[in-house]
This record gives sequence, C-alpha cells and structure tokens, in this order.
Amino acid sequence: MSFKYRDSPLYYRAAREAVRVEQTGDYEQAAKAWAKASRESRNELNQDWSDRRADFCIMQNIRNKRKAVDDA
Repeated sequence: MSFKYRDSPLYYRAAREAVRVEQTGDYEQAAKAWAKASRESRNELNQDWSDRRADFCIMQNIRNKRKAVDDA
C-alpha cells in the first residue's frame, strides 16, 4: 500500500474545519481556514487543493458583496 497521498493530521483537522465553515456560507473565514490547511499540509496535492479552495472562497465573498450592493 502506498502512502503517497498521506498527510499531516493537522492538515486533515484544518481541512475539516474549512469545509464546515465554507458550508455555513462564511466565505471570508473559509478562505482563511483553507489557507491554514494549506500551511499545515505536507503534501503538494493537498496544498494545491487548499489554495484553490481559498481562492474560490475569496472570489465567492467578492461576488456576494457585489450582489448585496446591486440588490440595495
């Protein structure tokens, strides 16, 4: 069995928290949580994934703010 994709338990804890926060719709905090998960990771694939999720959350936060301004 290969352990190529194994990562730090700290990464998995941070990633679970990031998922939980993202699901609540708090994209600003989710972006910070994904960035933390990326820093905790020892695996390049997980770092890339976490960075992409953080970028998505940042963009979603911007979209939500623009929508709120447009709706006002």
